[in-house]
Amino acid sequence: MYNAPAVNKPIKMPQILTDSDNIYDFGNRVKTCRMDGDSMQPTIEPCEIVAFVDCGGHVLTPGVYILSRDVFGHRCLFVKRVEPLTDGTLKIISDNHRYETFTIDSSERKNTRIHGMVVASLAIRRFI
Repeated sequence: MYNAPAVNKPIKMPQILTDSDNIYDFGNRVKTCRMDGDSMQPTIEPCEIVAFVDCGGHVLTPGVYILSRDVFGHRCLFVKRVEPLTDGTLKIISDNHRYETFTIDSSERKNTRIHGMVVASLAIRRFI
């Protein structure tokens, strides 16, 4: 007799997102948001769910981060590759080369919030 796998079996969310056997690596710090736009293609596709961990508002190592800042009077959320430079400036890079790289210097940092570092993205496909 064939035994079908359990469909509703609970999963360890950090393990499924990070391929880590230690569920306590990130604790309850894993958050998600949805990728809007194509600025991170081909790395992250539009409408993918992006999982990130709180980094205390700091960018210590290069990586993909979630940040928000005011643009023309509106608060906008960004998923971008960020490189910290030695003078405290952040280099903001889109993986899609149609978008220009820009920097955020220390005077602009007060207008910028770093929400966390991306650890995974998940493609969501709808069937109905």
